[in-house]
Amino acid sequence: MPNKDGTGPMPGGGTGQGKQAGCGAGQRAGNCVCPKCGYKMAHVGGQPCNQQTCPTCGASMKKDING
Repeated sequence: MPNKDGTGPMPGGGTGQGKQAGCGAGQRAGNCVCPKCGYKMAHVGGQPCNQQTCPTCGASMKKDING
């Protein structure tokens, strides 16, 4: 329980990083590719390729499994 001045341990303890420390570990960034026109762009971590839109033709991007 925190002290009255706001210092001290917070409920739940720990640093809050335990569950996210290994998130994405072992996954490479790679590229996103448009299945319609072939446009490639760098994959941005935390943003799935299928949620990206191709800037050339507007189609949904896919993860480029060939690198």
